[in-house]
Amino acid sequence: MQHLLLSKTIVKSKYIHEFLKHYISSKDTILVVLYSFFNKWFKNKEMYQDYYKENSHYDNKIKLQFSSYGAKIEYLNYYNDNEDTRKKKINDATVLFFPGGSPDQMMDRLKKHNLIEKIKKFKGITIGSSAGAMIHLDKAHIYKDNDYKKFSYVKGLSFIKDFDFSVHYRRKIQQKKAIRKVWKEKPKDIYSIPDDGGLFYDQGEIHLLGSAKKIYDKNGIIKK
Repeated sequence: MQHLLLSKTIVKSKYIHEFLKHYISSKDTILVVLYSFFNKWFKNKEMYQDYYKENSHYDNKIKLQFSSYGAKIEYLNYYNDNEDTRKKKINDATVLFFPGGSPDQMMDRLKKHNLIEKIKKFKGITIGSSAGAMIHLDKAHIYKDNDYKKFSYVKGLSFIKDFDFSVHYRRKIQQKKAIRKVWKEKPKDIYSIPDDGGLFYDQGEIHLLGSAKKIYDKNGIIKK
């Protein structure tokens, strides 16, 4: 499997597109998994549906970002899809896209709908933005910020076990403290993915895109 990890949905940007166009084309179907929302975003089901409906700002943004690839866009709706349509949509997709939001609440929803093992067996390309990237890890770290009151871990999909990364990397104190904690608990390569960067993981081979870079080495060397 191949995985593209981003901090923001920037698949339309020149350097991401130049790389990704060799993997995604008009033959593909991209399934956008709409499970990443924070509970506080929507007071009810109707607000969720309104936000993600056809021709909404969100829908138009997603279609614009992927327009240059010519792929078909489908959505996995948390409320409207049932067990049969969820499985069919995943089976029919060649690309899964996990948007940003809440990594722990996203994993809870995937677990509730019994989709974790189904997704783990997916053979196509996966793309994750922010929280959607984080859940690719075996165990993703969450640092203290406006959404989370303290450092914590969340169990992910375990697509990636041998290295770690930090999304939205801006050299913030809480980010650096969290990364040091992760490395001290289990030394491994750790990469930074700023908002204009990306990391493509292809069966053990890592491609750094844009401003992404290695900042910790598994042997203890901090990369400046």
